Amino acid sequence: MKDSRHFIGAKTTKEEMYKAISEPQGLEGWWATSAKGDPEIGKTIALYFKDLTTLKFNYTTLIPYEKLELTCCEGPPQWQDTILTFELEEKEGQVFLTHTHSNIQSDDIESLTYFNTKWTVYLLSLKNFLETGKGTPYPTELKLYHED
Repeated sequence: MKDSRHFIGAKTTKEEMYKAISEPQGLEGWWATSAKGDPEIGKTIALYFKDLTTLKFNYTTLIPYEKLELTCCEGPPQWQDTILTFELEEKEGQVFLTHTHSNIQSDDIESLTYFNTKWTVYLLSLKNFLETGKGTPYPTELKLYHED
């Protein structure tokens, strides 16, 4: 299995960052076209990407303002059973988010490379969403190539 890891720092509070990564309204501000679900252990959140796909994740770890972990339970094969971990740390007047996308199939180099690059795009969208109130969720995000 392979992992993809990134981090950003944003001028925001841990509370606002946590809401943006854990609640449907927050996720709609920087990542998905729409989202439905309740952030509770064992519950599922569905992320809808208009005219593309739906990803469903189980909330597996929720430590308010510190850590969130989601496990993909439904979506395209390359997403199946992958884990998204978001860890927050406040220092130097900003909140740092470390994001790890783990359990990616070792032999799926194309997906690993895509995830590694695309997460940069979405995490910068998150930063903008938190700092300016305007993110670029799907389908308005920066595209890596035509038809992305």
